[in-house]
Amino acid sequence: MGEARKDALVSQLRAAFKKRKEVAGVFLFGSYGTEYETKFSDIDLGVVFLPEMKIGLTEELDLDAYLSLELGTDKLDVVNLNKAPIQLRFNAISQGELIYEADFIATRDFIEETINLYQASAYHMRKFREERLLAIKEAYSDGK
Repeated sequence: MGEARKDALVSQLRAAFKKRKEVAGVFLFGSYGTEYETKFSDIDLGVVFLPEMKIGLTEELDLDAYLSLELGTDKLDVVNLNKAPIQLRFNAISQGELIYEADFIATRDFIEETINLYQASAYHMRKFREERLLAIKEAYSDGK
């Protein structure tokens, strides 16, 4: 993918998000704009909403439809990072690119909270994976 195409997309997204007062920050993540992009790649957007906003499914769908119209494509995957599982949140902030930030404090608080939660859960996730792998090996080894 050309850098100019990605820059144009980011400019469109920034302009679109400036009209949305409920958004604190937006991360572009996933394969779009990377060496792993294919013709099947969609645009993965992780949205951090302002903490004082009450965002439900209706508001999420409204934002998705709004962005589809603004960009002229339905190849979008808009994720409410405030409600996302911790691993998805962490992947979006650590591997993605912050492309829009309307509220520095709210975005930084979200990033800090995500990192703290991820670090707190990393040990337990690793132990769970190790125990699951051991159980699978035992189940399929037939005692050998």
